[in-house]
Amino acid sequence: MKRIFLWLSIIGLSLFFSLNSFTPPNNSNLVHDVLTQTNEFRKSNRLNALKMRNDLNALARKHSEDMAKGRVGFGHAGFGKRFAKAEKEISNFHGFAENVAYGSVSGKQVVIMWEKSPGHRRNLLGPYKYAGIGVAKNKQGQLFYTEVFAD
Repeated sequence: MKRIFLWLSIIGLSLFFSLNSFTPPNNSNLVHDVLTQTNEFRKSNRLNALKMRNDLNALARKHSEDMAKGRVGFGHAGFGKRFAKAEKEISNFHGFAENVAYGSVSGKQVVIMWEKSPGHRRNLLGPYKYAGIGVAKNKQGQLFYTEVFAD
């Protein structure tokens, strides 16, 4: 009986550690991955890299959280408010755009999806200096992304 308990304990611990090694990246890693992939795409099109801004990250994160929690539907609800907040924060403000997505499990995957969509691609390649990125997960584990662009 002790052997069986010991054997089951070893198998359980092995499974626990194996499963934990395959957990998806945390939101912070995803944010940086989205920025890296965005900037690689911009570089391949001879554009300058975007600089991440914490104030824009907060706007994007809030929108992703709102979509993930169902407070707003998937899309651009509240875009005008985010635009107005960005305009107040950035001196010499010239423009603002936003990409949203859900379901992708990596920054590379979401940026590739945006590259294939004409409107999202236009935002990725727009005349912007700054980016803000937010990622949130709903109860089912689905990821929601928001990337805002400003100049």
